[in-house]
Amino acid sequence: MGSIRIPNFPILCNAHFELRSNQHCSHVTLSSEKWALSSPLFLDAEEEARLPGARLGLLAALCFPTCDASQLLAITKFLIVMLHWTDRPRSLYADEEMLDPLLPDPNELHHFTILIPSLAWPTGLNLCDRIWSKYFRPTTRRDWQKRFQKHLAAFRLNRAISSQDSMHGVVPDLESYIGIRRDACGVKMLLDLIIYAAGLTIPQYIYEHPALRRLREDAADIIGWATDVAAYARRPHSSNLIAVLMTERRYTPQAAAHCAGNLVKDTIDNFVTNEASLPSFGDWDSDVRAYVQGLQDCIVGTLNWLYETDRYFGDAAEDVRSSGWVFLP
Repeated sequence: MGSIRIPNFPILCNAHFELRSNQHCSHVTLSSEKWALSSPLFLDAEEEARLPGARLGLLAALCFPTCDASQLLAITKFLIVMLHWTDRPRSLYADEEMLDPLLPDPNELHHFTILIPSLAWPTGLNLCDRIWSKYFRPTTRRDWQKRFQKHLAAFRLNRAISSQDSMHGVVPDLESYIGIRRDACGVKMLLDLIIYAAGLTIPQYIYEHPALRRLREDAADIIGWATDVAAYARRPHSSNLIAVLMTERRYTPQAAAHCAGNLVKDTIDNFVTNEASLPSFGDWDSDVRAYVQGLQDCIVGTLNWLYETDRYFGDAAEDVRSSGWVFLP
C-alpha cells in the first residue's frame, strides 16, 4: 500500500468563490433517496447501501443553492441516475448495444441523436426519461433541450470509450483525455442545469460566445480533474488524469498528483481572470452574470463535496482535508 499527498481543493477555490447551500437540502435528500430505493430494478443492493454516504443531495444543494425544492429534487434525482451510470457503465446501454466491438466512431455523434429513451431502453435511462418529462422539458427552451440531449449522447459515447480503454489498459494522451473527460464525467450536463435551476434565458449566440465558452471549459476541467484526483485514491485506473500524466510524462504517482493539483489551481486562476474580462451582453447581461455565478457555485460546491461524501476518502475525509495524505489501495 502506497500513499500520495493531494492538494486541499476547497482552499484553492474558497479563496475566490463563496460556498453556499440550498435551504431545502435535508428534505430533498430524504425524498430523493426514498425515490431511488422505491424504483424497482434500478439500484442493486451494493448501490443502495452506498447511497446515503454519497450525499448527492448535498452536492445538489451546494451546486444549486438558490433553486426551489422541486428543482433541487429533480437535480438530485438526476445525480443519483448519473452515479448509477458511472458505477454501472452497462446500465447506459440496452442489451443489444455492446461497448466492444460495436463502439461507434467518436466523430459519428449523429448516431446518438435520439436521446430521450423509449421504454425499451435500460432502467436508468427510463428514469431519466421520467425526470426529463416531469421536470426539465416543461420549463426549458428548445435550444437548451437540444443541448442537454447532445451532452447526454456525448456522455454515453465517451463513457463507452473510457470503459473500453480501461478494459484494454489503454491510456490516452493528455490532449485526447481532456476532451474525453469533459464528456465522460457528465459535468457538461451538470453545468446545463444552471440555466434550468435559475430559470435563465440565454440565447444560443450568446451561450456560444468565446468568453462564456472559456469559462465553461475552465469549470468543466476544474471539476473533472479534481474529481479525478479524488477518484484515484479510491481506485487507480487508466481513465484518470493521474494515470495519464504518469504514462505521458513518466511521473510517479506523487509527481502526477502534484501536477494535477497545479492544473486545477492554474485553471481556477484562469477562470477568475476570464470572468474579470467578461464583456457586457446588453439586455442579457443579468442572466449571463447569474449563469457565471452558477458556474462558480458548481465549482466550489463540487470541490467541497469531495470531502463530505464517503465515496472517495471514506471515513478519512477530514484527515485528507487537513493533511492531504491519501493511502492508495
